[in-house]
Order: sequence, then C-alpha cells, then structure tokens
Amino acid sequence: MTRHKTFRLVVDSLLMAIVLLQNILPFLGYIPLGPFSMTLIGLTVIVAGTALGPKDGMLIGGFWGLITFVRAFTWPSSPVAPLIFTNPLISILPRFLMGLAAGGLYLWGRKRQWSMHRSMAVAAGCAALVNTFLVLGLVFLFYQNPTVAAAFGAKGNQTLGYVLMISLVTNGVPEFILDMLVAPLIAQPLRRRWNQLNQH
Repeated sequence: MTRHKTFRLVVDSLLMAIVLLQNILPFLGYIPLGPFSMTLIGLTVIVAGTALGPKDGMLIGGFWGLITFVRAFTWPSSPVAPLIFTNPLISILPRFLMGLAAGGLYLWGRKRQWSMHRSMAVAAGCAALVNTFLVLGLVFLFYQNPTVAAAFGAKGNQTLGYVLMISLVTNGVPEFILDMLVAPLIAQPLRRRWNQLNQH
C-alpha cells in the first residue's frame, strides 16, 4: 500500500473513531439547545471532506448519519430525535451530502486560485448550511402534524415552520460560524500533508 493510501486510511479511521466518541460522550458531539441539539460532529465531517476529498467527506458523513439513525431508536440525542431521525432521508442523507459539499466546494475554490484557508472556510460554511437546511426542510416536508410540532415546542398558534425558523437561528447559525472558523485550522495541516504524499 502506498504512503498516501495508508495516510488516508489512518485519517479516515481516526475521524470515524472521533465521530463515534462524539456520539457517546456528552457535550463532545451534541450540546442541547431547545428541541434540537447543536452538533459539533459536522466539524469532523467537514475536516474529512476538505482535507482528503469529497469521497472521504461522504464516508464520514454517511457514518455519522448511520449512527444518528441507530441512536434515534436506542439512545436519542434530543427529545425530537425518535420522531424524525428514524427516517433515513433525514438522519443519513443530509450528513452524506454535507461531506460531498465540503470536499467539492473546497476543490472548486482551489481551482479558482483561492487560498487554502479561504476555500476551506467557504466550503465549511456552505456544508454546514447544506446539513441544516436539508434537515429542517425535510422535517417540515414530512412531519406536518401536531405531535411533532408540539415536540419541537410549538405552542398556541405557532406552526412547525415558525419553530424550525427559531431552531435555524439558535442552532444553525452557531454551527455555521463555528465550522467556518475552526474547520480550516484543523484541516489545513492534514491537507498539506496529503498534498505532499501525493507528490511523491
């Protein structure tokens, strides 16, 4: 096995182990905020996509989605998880596409002669939005019923759409900012090492 393939295997394995730990240890992967939990796991998916490429981003994102799906049945991360994340279109697809977006947009930025940091920051922000908007959008599409709306905290004349907009502000915006600021700091050294190995 070549050195760059070994490096890729080691980093992917390490990132999958981190995703697993983030799902097990409280506050390492999820910070409860209202009906949803602010997630730090997206950061790990973005690092995989920007450091190694879209395929690796999809691998780590899909792995996270699969764990989210299983947890919804066994050990939910939030009060609404058993109601919505038992649907694989919501638990797996957005995470999978998040990894694809992170890797693809990073490469797109580099082809336009953007710096590595700028490409990673833009890719991280867009990937975070892909996950947030897909999850909230699919929830709104599939679960227009009073039980789910109540689980999200809707009261009186409030609609599910209204509560999801609040979730977007309280959860989506902090995740967007965190991912844009932190992901490049972690991914740049890995990407530089990956580029060096590919040149030999």
